[in-house]
Amino acid sequence: MSPKLALHQAIETLSDPECSKLLLLINTWHNSVAPALVQLAENSTFQVPSQTLPIFPSVVPIHAEGPTASAQLIEERR
Repeated sequence: MSPKLALHQAIETLSDPECSKLLLLINTWHNSVAPALVQLAENSTFQVPSQTLPIFPSVVPIHAEGPTASAQLIEERR
């Protein structure tokens, strides 16, 4: 299914107020966010990331005895 078709089907399930909010979001994107990204992409000081983000390597947590850091933080806040 194409993104446009999926969006069209999703819009059919929205109420009029929800559609108004979505339209406002789309207009905001087109009028302010997208042009700003184009300006940043043209400036060599900034690097706009590519569409694909890097995949971070898997990390195996070390095994330690005693309470976890989150358990200690929760206990300290009580």
